[in-house]
Amino acid sequence: MTKEELISQLYNSKNNFILGLASLALLADPDAQNLLKEKSADLSGYSVPFDQVATLLGSACDRQIALEEFAKSVLRCLVKEGHELVTHYCKREDLYSDLSAHPWWQFSRLIRNALSHNFCFRLNDKDLRLLPVSWQGKTLDPSVDGQPLMLSFFGHADAWRLFLEYESFVFGLSSH
Repeated sequence: MTKEELISQLYNSKNNFILGLASLALLADPDAQNLLKEKSADLSGYSVPFDQVATLLGSACDRQIALEEFAKSVLRCLVKEGHELVTHYCKREDLYSDLSAHPWWQFSRLIRNALSHNFCFRLNDKDLRLLPVSWQGKTLDPSVDGQPLMLSFFGHADAWRLFLEYESFVFGLSSH
């Protein structure tokens, strides 16, 4: 993958995040329920009706849970995709030591791992030896092991700022 391809894929991840946030706003709108009752997705001869989503959104409790889970998915995609793209590129271009030297990188790696493990920190011995790590006034220390990653600690605004760290790092690289 070239640097230009990496930038393009990061741009796609950012757009998907924004589309996800827009979807959350639209799904939270009471008018969405009626629209969803009449719409479906056509997938190569298969039709997936959205009436199930309309029914889900019709219950206040179910709507809250569904939108919270979707919001987590949107956050997870942005951080994990960005992290994986940058890691893959840097390893391939022999730049991983440059990447891992940035103070935000270990924080990002541990957040990415928690997102991958059902929003729960599962630290190994290597992780524990690196702690504490801090970024933007947030600190991960050994006490987080086994604990859930709460959106109050690392939410959508944090994911966006972390993604901007990925972009800043990539834009600062000389082309390979």
